[in-house]
Amino acid sequence: MTTKSFEYHVLGPLGSDFWQIKVPPELVPAMAMEIDWNRLGRRVMIDVREGIIAWMNPSGPHEVLGDASDKVIEWTGQLSGLSTRSMRGTRWKGPDDPKNTGIEADAAFYIGINAECWYKARRSGLKAVGVFEDKTPPDLVVEIEVIHLDVNKLNRYAKLGIREMWRVERNIEDEKVLVAILDLQADGGPQEENKSKVLEGLTTANLPQAFELAEYGQIQTLQNMLATELAISPDLNLESGS
Repeated sequence: MTTKSFEYHVLGPLGSDFWQIKVPPELVPAMAMEIDWNRLGRRVMIDVREGIIAWMNPSGPHEVLGDASDKVIEWTGQLSGLSTRSMRGTRWKGPDDPKNTGIEADAAFYIGINAECWYKARRSGLKAVGVFEDKTPPDLVVEIEVIHLDVNKLNRYAKLGIREMWRVERNIEDEKVLVAILDLQADGGPQEENKSKVLEGLTTANLPQAFELAEYGQIQTLQNMLATELAISPDLNLESGS
């Protein structure tokens, strides 16, 4: 007896293509090993428990916001004296997940002590990095251009032990950036918050402006804005960004 798979194709509001198929869960490990899903697209999610394989082809506007998240978090870390490490499209999986399964965020970051430990592992070699990443989920993930096919991602991230997620979207009518902050480890399950816990000083009120300044390439203005929001002297001797 076979179970008919079903397929979804959705065009996101920023023009990205989203794909998803669902198959009997017992088929997923073999499919994950035999097919390189990253050749079909990016941001792959392979959920062995639900039998879901999803991927996307990001648009230019989508990737611009991903790059902006790197800049916002890098400069917030520098101004706050926190180490940060961007992990971008790394696929994250739990200890019991089969090889080649897991979930990729639009952007992922180690922040603070975990970033310091990553750099320490890197100085010891790539094998040490792999061991560290296998047992250490990122502190923060960013999801851009969220659609209804992403409904499973929130709980997947929470179960992996990731602390926080930012949901970044754009209002198509006025092109304004919208940012929601979700505490993934809140009592009772993930819930929206007004302030970030992994990068104190960043809020749903100031993050949209930070993303827009990063997107426009106004890095000095971004640095000054973040320094003000973080209550840090703007006269700090920081390297200029681009």
